[in-house]
Amino acid sequence: MTMMSVTFEVMFRVEAEVESGEVVCVVGDCDRLGNWDPHHAVVLSRESSSPGQCRKNNQQMENRCDKEDRKTCDVWRKKVKLCGMKNYNYRYFVCQIIESDSESTERTVKVIRWETNILPRVFSPADYMKDPGKYDAEIMKFGEYEIHGISIGGKNHVTKGWLTDQSEIHIRIHGNPIRMWKPKYRKQTYRIKCTPLDQRYKDHLDEDEEEDEWGTHVSPPSTFTKVLVSTLDERQINHCVQSESGTIFETGSYMIFTAETTEPESLGFQFDFYVNQEGVTPKHIGYCYLLPVDLKKSNDTKTVPITGLNHKPIGQIDLDYLTVKPVPGLDLKMDVSYQNYWKFERKSLDVGHRGMGSSYKHKKLAAVRENTVQSLQDAANHGADYVEFDVQLSRDMIPVIYHDFHVAITYRKKKREELEFYQASVKDLKLSELQSMKLAHASRISDNDRDDIHEDDIDPTDLQPFPALERVFEAVNPATGFNVEIKYPQEKVNGEFEEINFYDRNKYVDIILRVVMRTAGHRRVVFSSFDPDICILVQRKQNKYPTLLLTNGEDVEKYVPYMDLRTRSIDMAIYFATFSNLLGIDVLTSTLFRNMNKIEKVKEAKLVLFCWGEDNNDSNAINTLKQKGVDGIIYDRTLMSNHWQVKSEIFEAPATYRPNGLSRSDSSSS
Repeated sequence: MTMMSVTFEVMFRVEAEVESGEVVCVVGDCDRLGNWDPHHAVVLSRESSSPGQCRKNNQQMENRCDKEDRKTCDVWRKKVKLCGMKNYNYRYFVCQIIESDSESTERTVKVIRWETNILPRVFSPADYMKDPGKYDAEIMKFGEYEIHGISIGGKNHVTKGWLTDQSEIHIRIHGNPIRMWKPKYRKQTYRIKCTPLDQRYKDHLDEDEEEDEWGTHVSPPSTFTKVLVSTLDERQINHCVQSESGTIFETGSYMIFTAETTEPESLGFQFDFYVNQEGVTPKHIGYCYLLPVDLKKSNDTKTVPITGLNHKPIGQIDLDYLTVKPVPGLDLKMDVSYQNYWKFERKSLDVGHRGMGSSYKHKKLAAVRENTVQSLQDAANHGADYVEFDVQLSRDMIPVIYHDFHVAITYRKKKREELEFYQASVKDLKLSELQSMKLAHASRISDNDRDDIHEDDIDPTDLQPFPALERVFEAVNPATGFNVEIKYPQEKVNGEFEEINFYDRNKYVDIILRVVMRTAGHRRVVFSSFDPDICILVQRKQNKYPTLLLTNGEDVEKYVPYMDLRTRSIDMAIYFATFSNLLGIDVLTSTLFRNMNKIEKVKEAKLVLFCWGEDNNDSNAINTLKQKGVDGIIYDRTLMSNHWQVKSEIFEAPATYRPNGLSRSDSSSS
């Protein structure tokens, strides 16, 4: 028998907190461990259970609501046969599993949370053979382990799962959405509770069952769906279990109900309203419904009537919803994740804005046109850690690099040879048309200088605008990170829409993600967007790359603010990023300079901070921001290129952490 044919019965044993219906699995880099696929992972068996929390885990503790304590501390184990003397990499995760009734379809797996240490756990046959008994007796701690006494990656990471087979529905109540018709109800403060309703069984109830069991205004509750509540403020940012009489809604605040389901087309919601008075039991005064028929789009706002307990309408409420669906056919593995990993101790990053800089706003400074392959590659050659660029879809659904939603098309008038510009939407032109037509920046429409309108555009391909996203990934040095800003039009406070009749959010993000996941390779990638819902979709649809929310902060002078409350202050951006498990926020620099204390507030929230804006086109400003600990600075003046220096890999794991054996940690850090 050769050494390569040695077989080990490896005991995987871990202590983890789970709720009812959850199990612990192990997944790794071989067939026996599922090849990093959660659908083929090994399900462990519960060895023992005790009520309450496991040994203190700071990271898990900070994500729990004060009133929620329904987890049990369990030890899970399973013996798995592994062959050969190679090292095996693996991770633990907590999930819910629904076995398939058909051999032709896979079981449904909902990953609740998983270990995302930058380096996985390792089983070393060589170390095991030295003392098998000691290894078999060890109980690992979920999310915590060490190699040679050093915590992996310097921190412990347990990350919320992504959308594998289930969809996620967000129902948002914000601003001043409740309008009661009777004067006595208008000045009340209300508590709101959201209950899921399973509409699959609505036709199976007779009148007596419906009235007696569920009440006169209630459909069957969805027993397999849990609705959690959050508020974007200091009260309840994390996803919390609702109280019996709901959660207080304050005018001007932002409340979010979140539910996950494998059948979104059958899930509806009931909202109950209670008058809130200090020292008095909340009084139930009415209810309303949001049914599956109301949730057909990816996102929308519905105004629904509030019905009193006497079955008469007493008011109405605006309910804003977002449905997030998994990306069909996207094969996501569990070998590595950077979603919540960042080297906070490293120096600030230099990020090239649209490559070497904005060429339309700073024409005299721009050596090459912005958002072109050449501009991005030049920034990489000058030592930029990352290059930032903008992505949207062409008419034929191809991700293309361009900042604005509109372009200027050159056309000739009927009776004269004079040429003029006409504004067209990028989304209305195919990629071939964008790349072959003589187009100009939309600002040229109001520009009186038309001297170049008759000139041919004969620049080489890499100097031309509208490169496809896939081409950019292939052409730019893979050692340079990409900050991929996903464009999506929003409404501004002045009533102006950046674009109308745009793509469905789910379909739009799915197409972009497929290209990135297929072509990124080992390149560092960070997503960003000004649209908070795009950030949610990007974060929940994939498990590998981090996301930043872009915001103007409180600055209302340079740019007209968006209507969305989540975009209009740094504080709200912090709350939203925390709620959505984003890596951090990307803030307009002028807002930071008005109140430098905001930098510390972002750090206290354990978020990464990038900044952008014309204020960054000054070396003194850049130095100040770096001294204050800003993690990434985006600027666009090519004259500043000598400021860039080549730096080490952002996501590179230190050589001292390279694993060659299995060990664990008895302590944790958040």
